[in-house]
Amino acid sequence: MDKRIQNTRERIRDAYIKLLMDKSEPRLTVTAIARQANIDRKTFYLHYETVEDVMLDLVQRIAEEFVELLEERGFLENSVDVGVFYQTLGRILNKYSALFRFVAVRPAMECFWHEIRHELTDRLIERYRERVVVKPDVLYIYLYFLLGGMQEVYREWLRGSFQLSMEELGRLTSDVAFEGFSSILK
Repeated sequence: MDKRIQNTRERIRDAYIKLLMDKSEPRLTVTAIARQANIDRKTFYLHYETVEDVMLDLVQRIAEEFVELLEERGFLENSVDVGVFYQTLGRILNKYSALFRFVAVRPAMECFWHEIRHELTDRLIERYRERVVVKPDVLYIYLYFLLGGMQEVYREWLRGSFQLSMEELGRLTSDVAFEGFSSILK
């Protein structure tokens, strides 16, 4: 993709995030996003059809970044490296912490969580389906279940429900995800 196009889309996504978290904006409009991104409405429409398309693009970008970081760090190279998965998740949460904290407490942003879970599931299947021994549908169920539960726990943490560090939460969710409840039974 052309650098100018990437730059403009990034400015639009950044404007979307800023306005989303700005309490004075009751709802996001193309005009407000264009103004914040310092572009005109026509330029906005060259890149996106709707405000919702900006959110979907943002979700895709976050999911893509997460999977790229997993690849760079060798996740699933020889076997599942749970530490790499949760360290990478921590990096993404830190990078987008204001956004994630904001959408964690907004019921109207449920679509964000739904879209990110689908996008992550699809991207992980695309990258790793050749490395697993189950059919794509089965892999989808495993990943969707795992990501859905993990997502809910992290949302509660972002809302302040748990007084744990991100590292502690990562260890706990890792234990449950990869060892199940057998790790806590006597």
